[in-house]
Amino acid sequence: MIKKLFAILAALGIALAIALTALLNWPLPDTPRPGVSGDFLITNVAVIDVRNDQVVTGRDVVVRDGRIDSIGTSTPASGKSGLVVVDGTGKFLAPGLWDMHVHSLKISPQYTHPLFIANGVTGVREMWGCTPLPDSFSACGEDIERWRKGLGDHSVLAPRYIQRSSHQMNGLSPSAPAFFKARNADEAGALVAHHAADGADLLKTYDQLSMAGYEALAAEAPKHGLLLAGHLPVRISLEQAIAAGQHSIEHAGLFLRVCKRDAAAIRALQDPTAAYQLGVPARLIDEHDPKRCAELMGAMAASNTWWTPTLVALRVRALAGNREFREDPRRRYVPFIVMQTLWEMDADRTADRTAKAARESGREVHTELYRLMLANVGQAHAAGVKIVAGTDAPETYVFPGFAIHDELAELVRAGLSPADALRSATIDAARFTGQTRDYGAIEVGKVADMILLDANPLADIRNTGKIAGLFFNGQYLDRAALDGLLAFAEQQAGSVRANLQLLWGALRSPVLQGQIAD
Repeated sequence: MIKKLFAILAALGIALAIALTALLNWPLPDTPRPGVSGDFLITNVAVIDVRNDQVVTGRDVVVRDGRIDSIGTSTPASGKSGLVVVDGTGKFLAPGLWDMHVHSLKISPQYTHPLFIANGVTGVREMWGCTPLPDSFSACGEDIERWRKGLGDHSVLAPRYIQRSSHQMNGLSPSAPAFFKARNADEAGALVAHHAADGADLLKTYDQLSMAGYEALAAEAPKHGLLLAGHLPVRISLEQAIAAGQHSIEHAGLFLRVCKRDAAAIRALQDPTAAYQLGVPARLIDEHDPKRCAELMGAMAASNTWWTPTLVALRVRALAGNREFREDPRRRYVPFIVMQTLWEMDADRTADRTAKAARESGREVHTELYRLMLANVGQAHAAGVKIVAGTDAPETYVFPGFAIHDELAELVRAGLSPADALRSATIDAARFTGQTRDYGAIEVGKVADMILLDANPLADIRNTGKIAGLFFNGQYLDRAALDGLLAFAEQQAGSVRANLQLLWGALRSPVLQGQIAD
């Protein structure tokens, strides 16, 4: 009897293993492609002129072969032949939005891509590269090149990957070869050559880079046509980054750190990171030097260094204990493995730290800190610092696609006008990447990536989220098609198969292992 029981259990175990293996290897469905292909005529639409901050009403816009063919006051009947007519009466036509700081996953076709497209995000800058080791969780160069190729032959629906970065250059990376430490000129040269051969556009600087490593990377990057973009390493001053030609600096905490009164002394410490971990929040507020900040903002404005604040990725520190924030209905679009094992745990830890800081200081330190970041963004913009919109999606409570609308609203809250904010995700983003010939505005000859809105975003930036339709890559997706993409994303977020594959990939990922070790 016992032998039979063991035999049955063994058989069940084998069957379960076979079923689990099948689930882990069964290909997931690709993002649907529900759009209508062809040439289009958008009639009687109000065009948002992002260059001149104005609305031009009563325009007929003709799109042929995926590009804007003409913009006029009317189209004769003879000119409508062969065109799919879209009624733009009462609607507003704006350029497609670019999210200039995202992280893609192997399951992006089931998770982030449909959410980006459904929210009018037609272009992204990928900021999460891979080590030389194959990765099972993060999207690597070959994934992005496959999506780019698929977009070109219309076999894939994904945003345009405008630029992609290297793996973070952090001076550590225990899961990677020794040259990834970038400790000297030889290692930096090998690292830059590796990422150039891999097809990266950007070298992503990170917190722990040494001065020698940073300087070597800055010297090597131009030899391969690469740009520096990423964090400002803790040992590097903003002036040094500007002098080195760093193309962009990420995240709204930039001026908190560099404007701290003893910032230079901290940079000179053997372990400057440790100094920032001791009572940091209150000290960053209380020791903020507005005069020094104004000087640094002026220097940055006079340079070619841009700023991507990613405010929505940082507000969780102030809102992690807020029930309404945590119960956002858009949670249904996030895979439950991501929500429960990453987002919820991270938000819980953040809420605990925030509460502890409040008890110890007798003040809502993290709320004050976020308000200071908002003020910094507004002051930097007023000083002329060049800003592009990015979200850091899918960081904790940063909902891919939706987050770009949240970010634009936060930029306006910081002091930018709706027109300024809209430019940061359209024409300024194209200018940042050197692609204004093809993208960023609604002008004849440009690629016709455009969102059709139900309300004017220059009157209220939140209107960028009121999308009636999307023109993208030679197709038109009406509201029903966009809703279909949202339904697909929601279905995949709840799919056991998709979540098991996501979890299994995360457990085996060298990129995640390296970040945890860092």
